[in-house]
Amino acid sequence: MSRIPAAVYHGYEIFTMVVPVDGGLWSATSEIEINGANGIDISQGFGGPCQGHTREEAQAMVIADTKHKIDDLLAEP
Repeated sequence: MSRIPAAVYHGYEIFTMVVPVDGGLWSATSEIEINGANGIDISQGFGGPCQGHTREEAQAMVIADTKHKIDDLLAEP
């Protein structure tokens, strides 16, 4: 089974998981994948959880959070 990333940022593929939660809200988390020297590196539970009033809002929030964390990761010496 293949997956399609929700976004790609600086070579990292961002995959999101969005589920409905109590109160009519949606919760989203993310994981990232990148092809490294030793194959595919996966970081599960990388971004989120982020809650929004719609599926799209929660997904957009977790993608923004994940991009920020990737920037932080790349800024490390």
